[in-house]
Amino acid sequence: MFSVSLKCRLGVIRRRIKDLRGVTIVELIKKEGSTLGLTISGGTDKDGKPRVSNLRPGGLAARSDQLNVGDYIKSVNGINLTKLRHEEIISLLKNVGERVVLEVEYELPPSAPDSTSGVISKTMEICLHKEGTSFGFVMRGGSHEDWNKSRPLVVTYVRPGGPADREGSLKPGDRLMCVDGVPLHSANHRDALAVLNQCGQEALLQIEYDVSIMDTVTNVSGPLLVEIAKSPGAALGITLTTATHRNKQVIVIDRIKAASVVDRCGALHTGDHILSIDGTSTEHCSVLEATQLLASTSDQAKLEILSAHHSRLPNK
Repeated sequence: MFSVSLKCRLGVIRRRIKDLRGVTIVELIKKEGSTLGLTISGGTDKDGKPRVSNLRPGGLAARSDQLNVGDYIKSVNGINLTKLRHEEIISLLKNVGERVVLEVEYELPPSAPDSTSGVISKTMEICLHKEGTSFGFVMRGGSHEDWNKSRPLVVTYVRPGGPADREGSLKPGDRLMCVDGVPLHSANHRDALAVLNQCGQEALLQIEYDVSIMDTVTNVSGPLLVEIAKSPGAALGITLTTATHRNKQVIVIDRIKAASVVDRCGALHTGDHILSIDGTSTEHCSVLEATQLLASTSDQAKLEILSAHHSRLPNK
């Protein structure tokens, strides 16, 4: 058997150019007596610039979907943090008023993939429902007057349990192309945020995502062992059906959900024959039983397949 090990880690960040950063303004409104829900490290007496070291899950800063761990905080309500000690920064954040305006500096996301990067790009549309003022993801990049800093609008974080996470398609590294018919190809970060903020409670987003090119898989005859790394609890995105192969009923892939783990890894295709799932043979499985096996796969799902190209299954 030919063995293929695929580490389909979602949201892999490609090569960055050092020292190119973007700036965004984050406004938070907190209730009296409450906290921002973020931890800041750094200061003149510490090693490095003030930066976000933690966002408390469920806290105001995390739910704003405007900050990432690692972001640099340049100022708070117009007060420059460059010359402040760590203790002074903490005191400032504790005693700030209800309206908090943060000037944030962040590492720019990578440029779009090129034709030699081993991936192709696909697009799809997803419908998201707003939760408060956000759709549950952090976006960075956008056009810039300095062309060296121009980037696609890249999703850098999807908040666990938020609207985008519950819908399931959007992943870190995806690019935002269009919102409710408004193209964002030439939008800067501020204008793109404004488009999202002006949306109603429901928005249609066009996203672009990467799919790995797996020429090795398509060129190999005989069974393949495909290993797919996925995040805990994530569905693979496969719908199964049955077909007849050499007078036997076999389990095959009927559909692959767009932007799913399997779609992004690029190794599996509609019509592929599933021989085993995590070591359990599907030879005597019904579609329901095989589907249950898929649903219970580990975070390193192992699928033994026979490519549709080589199995020569009849068209249904």
